[in-house]
Amino acid sequence: MNLFDVLRAVLVRLVLLVHSLLVIWLTTSITKRRVYWLLAAADIGIILEGFVTIFYKKAKEWKWFCPCFFFYMLGTVPSIWLLEIHRMDEYVRNKNHYNPNTSEPENTTSYGNKQVLEAIQGITIPIELPIDIWVNVMEQLFLYLMIVGRWILPRGDTSRDQLSQLLFVFIGIASDIMELFTLFDEDPVKENLELRYAVLVIWTVSLVQFTLVLTSTNSPKKQRVASNLKVNSNSLDQTFCLMKFFQTEIWSVCVSILLQDGPFLTIRVYTIATYKLLNYSIVFFTAKNALLVAILMYRMTVICRDREESITKTDTEKALLDDSDLRRKERIQMSKSMESVRFNGNDKGLFVIPAKGHVTGQGRAPHRQNGQKMRTKVDMERRKIYDMAI
Repeated sequence: MNLFDVLRAVLVRLVLLVHSLLVIWLTTSITKRRVYWLLAAADIGIILEGFVTIFYKKAKEWKWFCPCFFFYMLGTVPSIWLLEIHRMDEYVRNKNHYNPNTSEPENTTSYGNKQVLEAIQGITIPIELPIDIWVNVMEQLFLYLMIVGRWILPRGDTSRDQLSQLLFVFIGIASDIMELFTLFDEDPVKENLELRYAVLVIWTVSLVQFTLVLTSTNSPKKQRVASNLKVNSNSLDQTFCLMKFFQTEIWSVCVSILLQDGPFLTIRVYTIATYKLLNYSIVFFTAKNALLVAILMYRMTVICRDREESITKTDTEKALLDDSDLRRKERIQMSKSMESVRFNGNDKGLFVIPAKGHVTGQGRAPHRQNGQKMRTKVDMERRKIYDMAI
């Protein structure tokens, strides 16, 4: 067990745990409901998962799934839901109590009032910010911590190249996810309870991508190099690895379409069609999601075609290998047959290599006749072997 890996695993889980508790603390402070502290029960999973990873897996992270991020989301996402719903309820409440004699809404526990976290067990955070700023800060920290946490966590079976690819993917996902919350800037979305919940559900589903490690697959470069080498009896194993790689990449594309770009495009098109919301941000992000869905579908088509061509090529190479082995065995068999004919000719009174002026056997005439037959037969056998070699 590497001590440095243990320290990194503990550090990341400790930071995630502190941030999750901080978000729950902010939720109870803003909503004035201490019952929401029960959400901290999900953070126990981070502690238990940390013990299992450190002591059972020797501080090596899981290859395809990140359970510490999963438990982190269980404790943090419900709190962010409550914060978003609360601040939109405050907006609607202030709008309903709008006083036409003034140019500003009335200030009840207002949407824009500054908020300081309540003291708990004598602990206070002396930072005074508007409620919406608090919520935005916590939401963005939530995404940044998962990116940085994935970077710091022990790599386990994931290579450095795969980790770098995964971090770039996470940055793109986080950017797109934060763009979804621009819908909450529109009044129809704030005032429609069902639409609010739809946006939050889509946002939550898209976060599942952070728990998956779909770049952990065999490198395609090694497989392409192997296909140019001499084919051997392990070609079927290479085909299986190649199929596995393509299947993994197809799953990655499907996850992007089903968990992110597809739902994002659907909700934006729905808001445009239903509420006639046409502004720069909505049109831009809708076009962006539509383009990404089209590119991902094209990518899936390319992957499937490449997979079929690779399997066909491997089958062809295997057939050539089998044919080459068969030819080699036939040549060996022919060679043995020829040697058998040459060296067993004496049993039949034949002359294998007749010497000039030397007579053996039953007479000169049989010697010439049998020797000529033998040379003709040997020449025919050699001709066959030569033709097969060509």
